Formats: sequence, C-alpha cells, structure tokens
Amino acid sequence: MVWIKANKTQLYKLVAKYIFLPKLKYTSFIEAPDRSYYCLEWFISSGTHYRAFYLVVNGVPRIAIQYKDKHSEIFNNHTVCRLDIEKLANLGMIRGARSGQQIRNMVINQQLHSVSTSV
Repeated sequence: MVWIKANKTQLYKLVAKYIFLPKLKYTSFIEAPDRSYYCLEWFISSGTHYRAFYLVVNGVPRIAIQYKDKHSEIFNNHTVCRLDIEKLANLGMIRGARSGQQIRNMVINQQLHSVSTSV
C-alpha cells in the first residue's frame, strides 16, 4: 500500500511540471481529512477554475488536473498522469519512505508478507 503526503509547495512544484500555474500565493491548498488526496486550486484571468489532485488510484500515485469555464457547472479533465513512485519518494511525497531504495524494500516486504500469508 502506498501512502502519499504533500504540502502546498511540493504539490505546486509537481503540478507545475504538467501545466502553467500562477504564483504560489494565488493558489489554494486542500488536504483531505484522512490524507487520501491533496488538491491545489487556482483561477486564471479568464475566470477558468482549475484544480489538481494528487491521489492514489489502484495503488498507483497519479496527478489529475481538471478545469471548469466560468459559464460551466461541471469540471472537465485536462490531464491524468501516472507518477513514478521512486521519484515521489525522492521528493519526500511518499509517507514512510525517503528514497527510491526504501520504496523498493517496502514493496518487496509487502510481496513477501502477502505470499507468506497466502501459503
């Protein structure tokens, strides 16, 4: 199981790799109460509302960016990207791991544990 973590600056830098962002101070950071996802929201001058989610889907960390025009009521997907767990660990965005090597060790231990309990 992969548990993610992020602060506003980390998420801002991650999202900036996929879409142009306004200055950090013009974005809002939201953390889910159970820390299952993190969200960065911002508006651009045309009134378009953007939000980017950092979350885990089926054990894979992803970034999902959505937008909504000022005249629309629903969000549309801009992009959904699969993220590399080792790179996230090296950025400090995976709970319980500080490096790619620790992630590999965690995955191996989980696989060994699941094999030993199924036998």
